[in-house]
Amino acid sequence: MTYKELLDSTILEDVLNLHDSIIRIDSIDVRDLFQDGVGIHTLEVSVDVSNENRMAFLTALIRRKTKHFEPFNHVLVFFIFPKDQPLLIEELQPFSDWIETLPGDFLIKWGMATHSTKGIRAIVLLQ
Repeated sequence: MTYKELLDSTILEDVLNLHDSIIRIDSIDVRDLFQDGVGIHTLEVSVDVSNENRMAFLTALIRRKTKHFEPFNHVLVFFIFPKDQPLLIEELQPFSDWIETLPGDFLIKWGMATHSTKGIRAIVLLQ
């Protein structure tokens, strides 16, 4: 996918248009990450919000699904979760651990928002 195709995608609309953002991603973040290239890959993963190790499972899904896109040097990850079952700071440790294992130099931006969803969803963009 090219940057222009990304701008027209519904997956990017989900990231930019959620009103209950806690850590916001905006169009400037997307431009800074992806405007100079092609080969942008998108994926979505989700896990049941009631899972005791929900972020560990979600991060494992992200790790597995992004493996065949390596090496990549631009990453955007946006977490969406139910307002009544928010992500806790300590739950982000598996995500942080994954980021530390990525080879080479890269730029990452991440955000999060609440939504009327039944699970925890991650939208991932890579280049």
